[in-house]
Amino acid sequence: MINNYNNQKKQAEQRLNLKTLDNIFIKSVEDGANCSNFEAQAILSLVKKIYQLDEARTEHNLKPGQMKVIGVSSHEPCGKPLSKCKMQECIVTIYNGKDDDYIRATQGIEGIRRAIILRVTSQAYEQGVLLTHEDLAHHILHCGRRTLNRDTAYFKERNIYVPTRGQKCDIGPGVSHKVKAVELLLQRKNEYEIARLLYHTIESIERYTQTFARVVFLHRQGLDPIEIAFTIHISHRLAAQYLELYNKYNNKRFSDILEEIINKHSCFESDKGKTVKKNFLTIYQLPRRKH
Repeated sequence: MINNYNNQKKQAEQRLNLKTLDNIFIKSVEDGANCSNFEAQAILSLVKKIYQLDEARTEHNLKPGQMKVIGVSSHEPCGKPLSKCKMQECIVTIYNGKDDDYIRATQGIEGIRRAIILRVTSQAYEQGVLLTHEDLAHHILHCGRRTLNRDTAYFKERNIYVPTRGQKCDIGPGVSHKVKAVELLLQRKNEYEIARLLYHTIESIERYTQTFARVVFLHRQGLDPIEIAFTIHISHRLAAQYLELYNKYNNKRFSDILEEIINKHSCFESDKGKTVKKNFLTIYQLPRRKH
């Protein structure tokens, strides 16, 4: 078969069609009941008819600006055919209110598109889902593949991790853009410069930095990454990456800027550390640690 544009488009459509709730149900019935595709589709039709399922009833839990998308489970190995991969549903934020309005006003269409790419891929990954370039281009951003390739190349050149399935398979997991923002701040970059580089708002940079400070504070109180993640409601992966960043920059060269950030953004007073830790351990029933 000649691999021309029409064939590529048709193949892309076939791959995208695999990522629907109907297809997930059909594949589960085929595998679980060992029946044919025709029989599985008949069962699906009957279930829909009996339970009166419709899209409107499934959107009640979405916030304004959010949408549900389906991607490949992050646990699926690289190289496995898409048709045999487990698909999962996740919720991503396409429009983030005033933050997105500001990014679009100051950095244009390209800026807001790149901000959405970083946001939705990270949100999906935190829910155990890896999106593909086709998911982003066709289902979320409604842009061309070349445009998306340029955007991801931009981030790759700057060592900013975009957690797509292709990225994971090609070079493995990298550093979250949230961690990258804090690292640039530790390198004494200006907040406005970081915001332009990552297509974020100053407020977003402040939030990432405050979370980093809280992670470091709790680490110094003896909590491990799992306890920290549970306590301040972030993913274990993000807590671990913030601690890796802290260990990397916890030296004489960066001690002044590191302590400045922690003192500025931590919402805890250092002289009350033991009391705070005790409260956390009591509230969340975390095990105490001996020092």
